[in-house]
Amino acid sequence: ENHPLEYHSKKLLEKFSGFPLAQGPSERLSESDLEFCIKTLEQKLFLLDPEDDHLTVDSMLDMARYLKLKRGIDGFVIDPWNELDHTRPAYETETDYVGRQLTKIRRFSRRENVHVWIVAHPAKLYRDKEGKYPVPTLYDISGSAHWANKADFGIVVWRDLNQEYSPTQIHVQKCRFRWFGRLGCADLKWEPVTGTYRDA
Repeated sequence: ENHPLEYHSKKLLEKFSGFPLAQGPSERLSESDLEFCIKTLEQKLFLLDPEDDHLTVDSMLDMARYLKLKRGIDGFVIDPWNELDHTRPAYETETDYVGRQLTKIRRFSRRENVHVWIVAHPAKLYRDKEGKYPVPTLYDISGSAHWANKADFGIVVWRDLNQEYSPTQIHVQKCRFRWFGRLGCADLKWEPVTGTYRDA
């Protein structure tokens, strides 16, 4: 979703280092520290920009399987879900399709021991009586309630757009394994200079 990849790489470097790269009044990342950050991230992250005709769940999992074999990855991010080709047979409902794809991804994740994160957007939300959008739930994600049923973990990122300086809220709405976390909400403040977050 973040194109071009050079722009995405710049954002990742700023988040990793905690310093901005563009010119401005804030302290900048030194040249030696920049080189260190680049080398460190190159060992840990692989950014993929596949051709449009390869944007399917199966092709994403094929790429993840290849990187697991060649580079030993232990995590894979699909961002965003709605950019993939979700062509399905005419007889298959969207709900059935999403359920089948999420089952495929979960089986891949457990078989290959690779964490898979999927960035998915909610369907259209409606304002309440005060004109505010509600915090989406996993059932609001476009496509199917299977997002809530099949996910091991479900995290929703939300901010009150009516309040300019409102914190960003991180809602943990599902946690299948209690030894990995718990349900709850954390308020974070966005730092525009580096694109990072800190406790609000």
